[in-house]
Amino acid sequence: MLAAAGLPLLIGLAVSFWHAHRVLHADAASQAQRTLGHIDRMLGNARDTALRVGPRAGMACEDVVLELREQVNSVLFVRSVDLLTNDNEVYCSSLYGNYHGHLDLTAYVDGHLRIAPHSGTQPDATLLVYRNAIDGRGAIVTIDGRHVRDVLSLLDREDVLLSIQVGDVTLGPNGIIDMAVAHTPDTVLRSEQFPVSVLATIPAGTLPKRVVTDYSGVIGVCAMFGLVLVISIQRASKHVRVRQREMVRAMEHGEFVPYLQPLVNAADARWVGAEVLVRWHHPTEGIIPPNNFIPLAESSALITPITRALFRAVAEKLALVNLPKGFRLSFNVSPQHLTDASIISDCDALLAMLGEKRVQIVLELTERELLAAQSETRRILEALHSRGIKIAIDDFGTGHSSLGYLRDFDMDAVKIDQSFVEKIGADPLAERVLESILELAAKLELITIAEGVETTEQRNYLSDRGVPLLQGFLFGRPSPIDAFIVELQSRSAAAST
Repeated sequence: MLAAAGLPLLIGLAVSFWHAHRVLHADAASQAQRTLGHIDRMLGNARDTALRVGPRAGMACEDVVLELREQVNSVLFVRSVDLLTNDNEVYCSSLYGNYHGHLDLTAYVDGHLRIAPHSGTQPDATLLVYRNAIDGRGAIVTIDGRHVRDVLSLLDREDVLLSIQVGDVTLGPNGIIDMAVAHTPDTVLRSEQFPVSVLATIPAGTLPKRVVTDYSGVIGVCAMFGLVLVISIQRASKHVRVRQREMVRAMEHGEFVPYLQPLVNAADARWVGAEVLVRWHHPTEGIIPPNNFIPLAESSALITPITRALFRAVAEKLALVNLPKGFRLSFNVSPQHLTDASIISDCDALLAMLGEKRVQIVLELTERELLAAQSETRRILEALHSRGIKIAIDDFGTGHSSLGYLRDFDMDAVKIDQSFVEKIGADPLAERVLESILELAAKLELITIAEGVETTEQRNYLSDRGVPLLQGFLFGRPSPIDAFIVELQSRSAAAST
């Protein structure tokens, strides 16, 4: 019960976490992509500036310093422009004019880009430094780290932390990040133009917070559904328990009443037997059809005593009737009854009550449950066969185990399901399947019975193909046993005159 209540809630939580995870990672990827676009534009400006002033490298600083400063004043994001020779010797700066310095080329990723921890003039400032050199001469363009941090701060959100990485150095909104203690990024986007990557990290605890914030409605609905489900199960369980008690009471009061439907000879429509069916004569609900209580009886272990009571009720009535010789009397039995040794004593009692009447008892095996191929089951079937009792497979062709029963057990007859009979003359494919069933039964020397016969066309089709026994509304509907006996005696009297 608790599992049933918790299942919708667990499903709701799982779906909420899954969806929130997807949304968070999609947001992280989106923010990283936007950030990378801004960084590419900054570095694009730096690259274009380096390409413009690079050819001036080697000229006297006095001749080019004004041009360098003009680039700083006119190009967005550019903080300073320096000229270099011999790959790493800076000799002219837009900030200082003549200036001599040496670059540590190992600090530049791919020889082009680095993040400098401080500017030299402002220890707490970082620089994004772009270098471009051809044949040892070129330019160095710096971008103030504040511009980068401004972009990161602008696009940074509580549930997505952004940073950029060049080589082993990572810059976040608040400065250099120690990646040794930082969380592993959830998204990494690398620029296609520059050796820089944007990292997007979802902080620990963000996912459950997002679920609580955005999915509480879904979780609440699932919890309510679980509660409704529990209430429904409780009511259904209560209904089942009440129904079970009613069925026990019904057996005690004889409310399970036998109905008989005639089984006829296909050649002349003569009544040669009957299938015993059961109806529940409920004191307040009226006549309840078997489909409304047989499954519950089977799951509640009540089907065996109900069948046993049906044996007794039929035998008590027919013991007083002069039945035709070899009259075929068919009962539906469940696998759980047929695998219980009590079926042997039940059939002995049935035969004893019928006395000297030469009646052919047939047990029709239903397929709502699977009959296991065990040695004890075979022993029971052998004992029934030794008493002259026949075993038939009911609704043949529709259950998953019909062919298995033919393989594993000694069967005497198959009863063709009405779903095949009703398609005679209307569905050529169904007719071919039906003919295959009849051919199989003939090869195995099994008696065939067709149920659900409602038209003369169906009767003629089956008779022409050698089906000896028919059953259906064309010959008679199920009726209470007393009414059946009256009609049977009337037909017997008419046949004898």
